[in-house]
Amino acid sequence: MRNIKLYSTVLSTIFVAGLANSEPQVTGKITHEAASYTRSGANIGTTTSHDKDTFKSETSARVYIDGDLEDERGSTYHVELQGYHNGEAVSGLDGSESYTQRDPLRELYVDTTVNDWNLRLGKQQVVWGTADGMKLLDIINPTDYTEMVQNQMEDSRIPVWMINAEKSLDDGGSFQFVASNPRENIFTGLDRNISTARRANASWSAGGTDTTRSAGYMEGSPFVLKGVNSITGKTDGFLNIVPDLASVAGGFYGTFGTKKDSNCTAYNDTKNLVGACRDGNDNAFDATDMGRLSTFTHFSVGTFAQMAEGTGAAGTVTGNFYQFPTLQGIGDGSAILDAFTSPAYDTNLNNATSASTWGSTKDSTFEYMANASFATFDAFVDAGSQYKYDMPDDTDLDYAMRYNNTTEDGTNYSLVASYNYDKNPIIDLDWRGTSGELLTTSSSQATYGGLTAVTLTLADSSGNRYGGYVGGGTSAGAATLRFTQRLQRTKNLGGAFSHNIDTEALGPVVIRGEALYQKDVKTPVMDLGALSVGDLPAALQMVEGDRFKYVLGVDITALTNMMVSLQFIQDRDLDYIDETKTYVLSSGSNSNFSGKRFRTDYSTMSLKNGFNKAEKNKEFVSVYLSKPFGESGQHRWNNITMLEENGGRWNRLDVEYTIDDNTIATAEFNKYWGDANTQFGQLKNSSNVQLGVKYSF
Repeated sequence: MRNIKLYSTVLSTIFVAGLANSEPQVTGKITHEAASYTRSGANIGTTTSHDKDTFKSETSARVYIDGDLEDERGSTYHVELQGYHNGEAVSGLDGSESYTQRDPLRELYVDTTVNDWNLRLGKQQVVWGTADGMKLLDIINPTDYTEMVQNQMEDSRIPVWMINAEKSLDDGGSFQFVASNPRENIFTGLDRNISTARRANASWSAGGTDTTRSAGYMEGSPFVLKGVNSITGKTDGFLNIVPDLASVAGGFYGTFGTKKDSNCTAYNDTKNLVGACRDGNDNAFDATDMGRLSTFTHFSVGTFAQMAEGTGAAGTVTGNFYQFPTLQGIGDGSAILDAFTSPAYDTNLNNATSASTWGSTKDSTFEYMANASFATFDAFVDAGSQYKYDMPDDTDLDYAMRYNNTTEDGTNYSLVASYNYDKNPIIDLDWRGTSGELLTTSSSQATYGGLTAVTLTLADSSGNRYGGYVGGGTSAGAATLRFTQRLQRTKNLGGAFSHNIDTEALGPVVIRGEALYQKDVKTPVMDLGALSVGDLPAALQMVEGDRFKYVLGVDITALTNMMVSLQFIQDRDLDYIDETKTYVLSSGSNSNFSGKRFRTDYSTMSLKNGFNKAEKNKEFVSVYLSKPFGESGQHRWNNITMLEENGGRWNRLDVEYTIDDNTIATAEFNKYWGDANTQFGQLKNSSNVQLGVKYSF
């Protein structure tokens, strides 16, 4: 039971043996679907716009094989095979792949009995929830969200290997137990195919170019979310920002550490600024006392350009890093920029070193690091990033159980409990050394001219420091920021009910509901104070918390056979975080600074929206309509509208038109609109129309 691979091998052997003595029934379905954008615009994570182009030309063929095993138990088997190709999809989404909705072996199971237990053994789906457009009690199978929720649940749900046992009880109810192989939800741009190679730019040199930047993972797909783009995106993803940040840090290190003569007036590769520019005549910081910048220790990115000649009194805040004006004793500021920031190096920093001024909205990496000293950037010199996996293996199991029954007044109800991995993958950040050892972050403070700054250093367990280490000594090497994808064990308790009421005005009315309490779910928490001093692992952490989710729905029949379903959905964060932390420094005129720390919205967090604070109680309202049409009701149209708190909107209209007994034509229109920092509103440029045909045999 503890080895799914062995279990699947045994099951396959049983299946093949039974197949040899039976006459299977073979059926199938061939589907082709093409989709085009309905509006022009740029997808998330791209720098170029699309027109009303075709982005999907998908052909799939499914073959279903069913038969008897001809044993004394009356066992049967079921197999579902799939071939898949999408000629318009981005690389990674264009062909078959296991444990996605494109899985070549979608299902393989045997139905049998042992004593009073009905067993379904193999790769399968278990459906416990009934909510429209979302999953709540479906806690066993993961979902492929590479097309968001546009596909039907039975298609996007990912079958997994499991033991599914159910027994009828004397009280009229039933008990079901499931032990399954844990797998995760799949999102466009976030799956198990991300490269695990170390990402680093070429070592810095004046006027050098970067030839090693990685493209955004699945860049150009219509359904990349802002939260995913913040991890693996080309220009906004920190997996790729870190190497570019390291390049600019190398520029700081090389320019101010080695590029000036003793008079601080010209480039000289044999001299440096350590002590060379200190006048030693006073304790105040002024435009002629630039030596105190030489160790990058005391002045942050935000204050560096504020020491410009003629812009104000010594030590006052008057400029900004973007402007980088001419500095007394350093030479022309633009020449310094040219020396260590080529366009190839600053793309992922959102042109943080351009000549434009900072706006009120932060959209640059440097703007978030206003309290980071230049010494902190020493730790980033030649740094890289790396994606790693620490996912459950084939010896891990999820456990779930359900009790199902009906009361005397006809109310159907179920109770659910599980101990399983939450299906949403989480990302942990930490700094690693050259041999993969964990590095620790330590901080120090220094004050000059009334200004105090925090300096972070990276070191291994033996105290060896990483990065440029301008302050003296020898660097132990270049650090690597590791992004580790894993799943989190959670405990879940939930239930569902439905009750039919016959009314005179509305006819039959179904009132239904589902609820789920989740303990120890990890979701991201952003600490802007930690980010402001350059402490990246502390800035974005996955923090445990409990959640309570529920759905209340009403189903009625209106007009002529039109089903109307209304739902209210709420996701409550029971351990919500939204606070202002004060970081106390020992001295100086800016001795304290504050930073927000909050739960961020996993799907919409972005460098360009302040990492988008999550709602404490996130709410949705949905309306679902379904109606047959045609002389014999052989055709059908469906429409679902989802209204998201804060203004996100999604509407899907789909039509199935029966041509003959074997052929159905399909049409679908998905429209996204509303606030760009909501789950649905962010996809407005991905609104689309789809046409298809299904042939069954």
